[in-house]
Amino acid sequence: MDLTQKNQRLALRLMAVAVLMFGFGYALSPLYSAFCKAIGLDRAQADITLPGAALRLEFDSNVAADLPMTMQALDPVVMAKAGGVVKARFVLQNQSDQVLQVRAVPSFAPVRAAGLLQKLECFCFDQLQIAAKERREVTVVLLVADQLPAEMGAATLSYSLQKIAPP
Repeated sequence: MDLTQKNQRLALRLMAVAVLMFGFGYALSPLYSAFCKAIGLDRAQADITLPGAALRLEFDSNVAADLPMTMQALDPVVMAKAGGVVKARFVLQNQSDQVLQVRAVPSFAPVRAAGLLQKLECFCFDQLQIAAKERREVTVVLLVADQLPAEMGAATLSYSLQKIAPP
């Protein structure tokens, strides 16, 4: 084999390596996305959802400092399934000798959980009149979205009980 044949053979090998490198670079992005999706590392895309996923739902309650009432979640933690209905109970107790007008103000954490949990029934829809020393059990019924984001493992629904001034 003379020097010209050796150079042609080397040139063909180098061209083959260049074509392989170009193909690898072209396919790298879709391969990386598929790999991350397969092992669950693709958290940057919030629109990725899982049907049938579970959500740990925590209920929190707070009472305004000047309000002589207590509020307690009877079911502080429940597991919710995508597309399911969740019912949670709270106990309100007026500790004063006066009738109180109150309203529960809900908030979600993380905020985008509000778009995944639809309140079908809630004691927060209306203001409540609680008689002196009255103890009342109230409920909230939530419809969980059919598709939950893969990274949404837990959400908190917090109620803050506020006094409403009499008209």
